[in-house]
Amino acid sequence: MKKRLLLCLMLCGLAMASMAQIPPISHIEANNVRGTILGNGTEFLDYDAEEFEPVPCPTWEVPVGEGKSTVFQKALWFGGLDGSSNLHLAAMRFGQGPDLKGGQDYWAGPLKTTDATLDQFTALKYHHIWSLTRAEIDQFIAHHGESGYQVPDDILTWPAHGEGDYAPNLAPFVDVNNDGHYNPADGDYPDIKGDQCLFFIFNDSFGTHTETQGEKVGLEVHAMVYAFDAPNDEVLNNTVFTNYKFFNRSSNNYQNTYLGLWFDWDIGYARNDYVGCDVQRNSCYAYNGTEIDGSGEPSSYGENPPAQVTTVLAGPDGLGMTGFMYHNNNSSHTGDPHYAPDYYLMLQGCWIDGSRMMYGGNAYPGMSGTVGPECRYMFPGDSDPNNIGTNGIAPNGGYNTNGKYWTEEESGNMPDDRRGLASVGPFNFPAGGMQELTFAEITVWKNATATAKDRIGEFVDHIVELYTNGLSK
Repeated sequence: MKKRLLLCLMLCGLAMASMAQIPPISHIEANNVRGTILGNGTEFLDYDAEEFEPVPCPTWEVPVGEGKSTVFQKALWFGGLDGSSNLHLAAMRFGQGPDLKGGQDYWAGPLKTTDATLDQFTALKYHHIWSLTRAEIDQFIAHHGESGYQVPDDILTWPAHGEGDYAPNLAPFVDVNNDGHYNPADGDYPDIKGDQCLFFIFNDSFGTHTETQGEKVGLEVHAMVYAFDAPNDEVLNNTVFTNYKFFNRSSNNYQNTYLGLWFDWDIGYARNDYVGCDVQRNSCYAYNGTEIDGSGEPSSYGENPPAQVTTVLAGPDGLGMTGFMYHNNNSSHTGDPHYAPDYYLMLQGCWIDGSRMMYGGNAYPGMSGTVGPECRYMFPGDSDPNNIGTNGIAPNGGYNTNGKYWTEEESGNMPDDRRGLASVGPFNFPAGGMQELTFAEITVWKNATATAKDRIGEFVDHIVELYTNGLSK
């Protein structure tokens, strides 16, 4: 008996060690996009199961089956100040940490509402991404209770309720008999969006933040990633949606809170991209900086490079995308963040040395082409006629008049490997509070008359119209 108990404890320990380093992994693949989704606030990386380390590989494949991708990595940043102005922040990039020895700020599972902690057995239980299709839900509705029908495991184990000190209601479900309790035997079923849906829960408090060295937020995130099989709708068939619900399980009332969506875009070949943003459409994007992508590499798009767009559809307190900046793949003032204060500065539209972004050039004060004033959006092109990004102040240097607009091309940049950050904030995040973010990731293709970049507005407007009109099923 003692040997069995010891063996169980050893196996559980190994499972926990693996879980602490490798997030749950699944794929969204309902339409023209196949994306690898990780249950820890990141997307697109894969993991080496033996070495417990992230494996950098592009896994946002579009079109499906061609081995080409538009995004190398995407991750969630979240940070705010407590009542004593102490920074609490969680963020991911490549899972490397500031010392390049491995980093993690998010883990699977919910947090106790009493003290924002998570026990190991609950963490193991939630180390999973629930994946369901609309067809599976429809089949369940039609056949549950019939002899011979086998209910899918992800319907049976749908994480509708927390136990003990965890929140009683977690994953959304359709309560057929209105008894407040999820029970598939009664005909209850998961309330999913889209033709395929991934649902998972993660937090920032299970361990020490080794990616940013930031103080824990007490953040619990309910994530739903979904897509539609829409072969007759070019735009919808190239779009994936994500909804995040953020819960503050700590006792801190956070102020000046920001969240960010961070990207390392690679439009096929990684070294020939540009980035930009559309202020009016709450969107940021990457596009090929050359007419032909790459030089015949298997991963390059050649003559038909797409653009990749992220559009904020709904944010905390009704906010949209309140800022956008790019940064370089180096250790300069305009380079990569390393520690929590760096991440928080960037969320506020500052470089990691504390300098504010300035309009023009590459937005660093004193550099060639930078004319001012302070700004919140880099490379907005003609999308900010009302100067929202400069607090109503007209940019210096004749911008936004006579066809002169701030873009990478206008700044004289050479296309290269681009990283960018879309920010939403500031907002308050009180103890026990909840905020929500929904965004769409859209791949835009050229047609006979317009480039992919020129069609971004058309694609975004279509998705916004569908979402505004209640698109979910």
